[in-house]
Amino acid sequence: MLCLQTPTNAEWVEVASRHVEEILIDHAHCEKKAAANAMSMINRYPDKDPLVREMIALILEETEHLKFVFEELQQRGISLTRDRGDSYAQQLTQHIRKNEPARLLDLLLVDALIEARSCERFSLLSKCEEIAPELRKLYHSLLASEAGHYRTFTDIARMYFPAEEVKERLNELAAIEADIVSSLPNEPTMHG
Repeated sequence: MLCLQTPTNAEWVEVASRHVEEILIDHAHCEKKAAANAMSMINRYPDKDPLVREMIALILEETEHLKFVFEELQQRGISLTRDRGDSYAQQLTQHIRKNEPARLLDLLLVDALIEARSCERFSLLSKCEEIAPELRKLYHSLLASEAGHYRTFTDIARMYFPAEEVKERLNELAAIEADIVSSLPNEPTMHG
């Protein structure tokens, strides 16, 4: 799916279906962090008008998704808990190069990979018969957005870098992402 080099472990879906409330809480945190990340990109690269424009749109969309997930939690009588962090994203971001302009390329492509993995996992959740139909519908409704976010990040990367360089680095980072996903312990988190 998209640029991913390995599928999610089937056991993750089983764990997720048994811990829907934990998945929802973690999902809310993921949406919050996606919006915060887009704001961080604006802070870091304010002079890149196309990037800023796309990040503003992303902030609005991710905030709307946070609202949807928060409302689902509220309907279930669940409060949002403290964010436990995201080992997957933390491991992936360790491979972002520190010097510009390589840092910009890596930031965009790591974000693209995270969106691609979220898209894949939403697809899995939307098809899981053990999950309530209204949640499957919610996850299905988010699929196109996540795929769109992946495209947004890769399109921005191609605005600022040659297409071949983007493709090569995306393949390198996707291989790293595949190793990370393969080593995850199948916890009830969106990227666990």
